Parts: sequence; structure tokens; C-alpha cells
Amino acid sequence: MKNFSKVTSLYLSEYYGMEDLKALYFCIFLVIYITIIAENSVLIWVIYREKSLHEPMYVLLCNLAVNSLCGSTALLPALLVNLLSRTHEISLSFCQTQIYAIHTYAITEFTILAVMSYDRYVAICHPLSYHQIMSQKALKLVVFMWLYPMLAFLTVLVFTLRLPYCGRTIEKVYCINYLLDQTSWC
Repeated sequence: MKNFSKVTSLYLSEYYGMEDLKALYFCIFLVIYITIIAENSVLIWVIYREKSLHEPMYVLLCNLAVNSLCGSTALLPALLVNLLSRTHEISLSFCQTQIYAIHTYAITEFTILAVMSYDRYVAICHPLSYHQIMSQKALKLVVFMWLYPMLAFLTVLVFTLRLPYCGRTIEKVYCINYLLDQTSWC
């Protein structure tokens, strides 16, 4: 019979080898994060304000920018905090939340790109009926491209949450589902 203790925190081991460069990495990632926020916010604002950009493709582009904000916020603030931290320990619940946010971001990104390709397909192959087809489907597609990824990865995460964890080390600078699953292999 194996001894299972309740794991409530995890260590991100990849931070330990970069002691001399943490300040440099912090500055680089902070600039990247600020740039992502600024560029995507401007893009969203321009599409929102300019009435001529209220076309399906620009609405999809706006959703891509919102998703980029969500994805970068799921990863970069925690990475910046861990670069300044001495222990690099995170709670299990935060790790699971980060896993959900990052994986949902990735699935949403691919779903938005698939919907954008469908939009271009309709525009090229059915140019005369493009507005009729897309105006009827636009809202449904936007709802689909946000709900599907959230529900799709939630089913995977539910199975991950049921695992008993016996390891405490993740060999990355952020949490991903596969490595969290590996900590349950006793």
C-alpha cells in the first residue's frame, strides 16, 4: 500500500537554474506583457469605435485580440511574480486554474482561427450571399468559439482534479496539464 500525503502546493523547478538572469527575464517579460496589453487594447478600441469595421471578419479579429489578452494574463503575471520569488512554490488550486486558463486560451485560439477560415471560405466561394449567410451565423459562431473551448477542456480538467498527487515538482515555469498528471504517477 502506497503512502499518499495531501499535496497542496507545487514547486516550479525551472526557475532554480536562472538565478543570475532573473532580473533580465523579468524586464523582458514585463515589456512583452505591457506591449501585448497595449496593442490588443488599441485594436479592440479601434474596431469598437469605427463603424465601418463592424464586419464579421473584424469582429472575429477583435475576439482574437480579447483571447490574446486572456492568454497572456493567464501566463505572464504569474511568471513575473515567480521570477521575483525565492521559493517558486505555487498552490495546487492556482496551478489548476492556470492550466484551465492556458489550455482554454489555446483551444479558443484555434477555434477562432477555424471560424475565421470559414468566414473567408464563405466570402470567396459565395460572395453574393456572404452578408446573408454570415449575418445569420455570426452571433452563433462567436458564442460557439467561446463556449466550446471552455466546456471541452473542462471535461479534461475534471478528470485531472480527481487524481491523487504524490509528486510536488513541475519541471516548467508554468503549469500544464500533462506535467500535473505526471505528479500523480506514484
